[in-house]
Formats: sequence, C-alpha cells, structure tokens
Amino acid sequence: MELLKQRIGRTVLYKTANFNQDIGIAELYLKMEGLNPTGHMHDRIAYYLVKEAVQLGFKTVVVASLGQLGESLAFVSERFGLSCRVVMPQGSMDKKRRWYQQKNVEIIEHGSNYSEAYRKSRELADSNNWYDANHGYDNCCITDNVFAEIAEEIVAKLGASPKSLFCFLSNGALITGLHFGFRSLWRRGLVQRIPRLFVACASDDNPLYLAWKNRETRVKVTRALNRYRGLSKNTVEYNIVDPQNVLNAVYDSGGAFVSVTTEEINEMIPRVKSSENLKIAFRGAASLAACKNACRHGMIESSDNAVVILEEGRNELNIRQLTEDDYENIEQLADYVDRYLGQYGDDRQSVLEAIRVALAEGFVLGAYISGEMKGIAVVIKMPVGLVMPQYHLVYIGSDITAGSRGIGTRLMEMVRKLTDGRFSLHVDVENKKAIKLYEKMGLKKAYYRMIAMS
Repeated sequence: MELLKQRIGRTVLYKTANFNQDIGIAELYLKMEGLNPTGHMHDRIAYYLVKEAVQLGFKTVVVASLGQLGESLAFVSERFGLSCRVVMPQGSMDKKRRWYQQKNVEIIEHGSNYSEAYRKSRELADSNNWYDANHGYDNCCITDNVFAEIAEEIVAKLGASPKSLFCFLSNGALITGLHFGFRSLWRRGLVQRIPRLFVACASDDNPLYLAWKNRETRVKVTRALNRYRGLSKNTVEYNIVDPQNVLNAVYDSGGAFVSVTTEEINEMIPRVKSSENLKIAFRGAASLAACKNACRHGMIESSDNAVVILEEGRNELNIRQLTEDDYENIEQLADYVDRYLGQYGDDRQSVLEAIRVALAEGFVLGAYISGEMKGIAVVIKMPVGLVMPQYHLVYIGSDITAGSRGIGTRLMEMVRKLTDGRFSLHVDVENKKAIKLYEKMGLKKAYYRMIAMS
C-alpha cells in the first residue's frame, strides 16, 4: 500500500500569475487538491481511515456520503481489499459516480436527507461490526493529523506560514486540522506565527457564522448542520461534528467567517478558468470568493500573501499519445525534449534516436494546456521483459514557466497506466526535484548505472 500512499497528498501549491491582481493581493497561492487520485482532498483521510480499519481487523467500512468522502473510501478500500458501504438519501444521483461501480462497493439508500443517512450508517456499523468511517469523535484525531499535513506542505513550499489562509466550511474538519497543523509547527519553532484562517460560508444562517458575527465565543450546540445550496440549486448538508473547535480555531488565528453568495461563487468558476486556466468546483470557488471579499472589505492587506485551499482544483491539462499527425517532423519533438530537460538532457542524436524507437515500439506523450505542449515523455519498449521492466522512460520534462501545475505528475500517471506500472528510468543523482517526483509516484532507487565510456 506504500505505492498508493505515495500518490496521495503533497499536491501542487500553485502561484497565480494573474488572478491575484484581479482580486487585489500581492501573492496568491492555490493548493491544488484535485491532483489527488480521485480528484479531491478526501483521498488523504480515506487512506488512513481504511488503514486503521485493516489494522483493527474490519472487513467492511461504512460511511454516509453525498459525494467526496464516499468516493475516496470506495477507491481506497478496494485497494486494501475491503468492502465499502455508502449510505445515501433515497434517489441520490451520486450512486452513478464511476467509483461506486466497483465490485467492492454497495450503495444503501435510506431516508430523505443526509442526517437520516448518517444515523443509518452508524446503526449499520454497530449492528454489523463494520468500521464507522463517518467524521466524528471516533476518528477526529486521525482527521486532524491528516489535514495537518496540508499545513506542513504549505510551509515546506513557502518557507514560512502565509499571512492568510482561506477554505470552505463544509463539515469543519479541514479548519480544525489546518489549525492543528500550523499550531504544531509554531510549537516546534518551525514557523514564527500561524496564518489567519478565513472560512467561506455559502449560507449565513449556520450557528458558527452567527456566533462569530455576534462576537460570541461559545457555540450553543454540540453538533450543527451546515446547509447551503450548491450550483445545482439542491440543498447540501454537512454535519459539523465539533463546531466549538472550529470557532476556536478562527478566533485563535485572528481570522473570520466570510459570507459568500451563490452568484459570487458562480462568477468565480469561469473567471479562474479564463485567468489561470484552472478547473475549480463549488467549494474552491467559494473559498476564492471569500478571499476576494476579504480583500475588498480590507480584512487583509493588499501587500499580503494568501493561500486558498481548492478541494477539487486542478489545471486544464490534456495528456495524449502522439502520432505522426501531431507534428511536422521528428525534430520538433526533439526541440521539446531539449527545452524541457535542459541540463539533464542528452545530445541531439541520442534524443532523436530515442524518439524514433519510442514511436516505433513504445510511445511518446504530450501534455497540453490550451492547445500548447507544456510537457513531454518518451518511453521505449525493451527487447526483454524478465531481466528488467519491459518499458523504459527515457525522457520526461515540463515547461517550468507554466508554474507548478502537476504536469510531471500527470505525465507519470499516464506512463504508469500505459505500462501497467512496469517501467524503469534513469535520473541524475543531482536532480533532486525529479527524484522527489519519482519517489512520490512510488519508484525506488534500485542501483547505480555504471557506463564504460571507452
């Protein structure tokens, strides 16, 4: 399962090129959680919930979900060999999602809303000895520690805490986890301060928003529902398990709850697409709308930097296998290899030879953003399949001027898919960035390549 763990988390922190100017802040970074295997951040928590279920001897995990968490659990549990039960309200359309078509998954429809499905899932966990994967007191320590990793990744990339951080309220677990992560880094002396946590609310009638607005430090309920209307106009519910700790995190950080309207959220999705060529969903759009509102109302300084968590954010990247119709001559492909590999490339004749062999026996992949090639991978098929892996990744590189968009990761994922994971590669021992990427994708250092030059 180490390979699966390598693929989850450590997502791209993308520095916007234009959008920060649109909303009036000096530096704006987007945490691209859509680059996780199923396309959202819940893969992080699903991995550890299923791992604990296995260690405790459970054969089945159960959760009430309208989408993301159930989707991630369905994906991860199948890799661990567990059955997965997802409880949804009657008539839910989410049962048609592709992850729910897996053989290990069963959809159980119950009730007319999320609360009823949630109660049913907990009853099923108790009566059938299934692992209860619902967010709650039973696993909140796991959730906090897992989402704390996002804070560590942000600091590792920036070298310090950002001034402000924006995320969507949902069930509150992300807020408490991020707060725990930054406070832990502060306690260990790794950061000088923690960022102000700004929480986007798509409705202004939930008890947390009202408590903060009224300057109350205590929430009157131990559990709360966060209701809002999504882009489809359907009412979505989240069970906020520990609302007091969410409120505490916002107060402790000096942050705020920021109300955003459906119109503001709707406007944000095409705006980010045209400005940064990024694909975002409702919750990420809400977080960005909150950042815009905070800038407009003077809640943060224009000279500040900020990070926005995009729970499903990813770049509009198209990976395709190239054919002779995709280029005028082989020299064009060699130009891309030279450009994107730079000092780690080979001489021109070696590059041309590798491309010719790849086109004849292996394959060449191109990564495109807005129709422009921003990355390339050249894979040849070896004449042996037992002594060493049948495929060899000769070259892989991407346009560093495109920013950190996960191009290399997406290319590697496609190489793994087309080779069934049976491939090797060579990497310069000084190319630390590439080694880090390859290790994330589950590759291991096997041996040093020794070359006789004469």
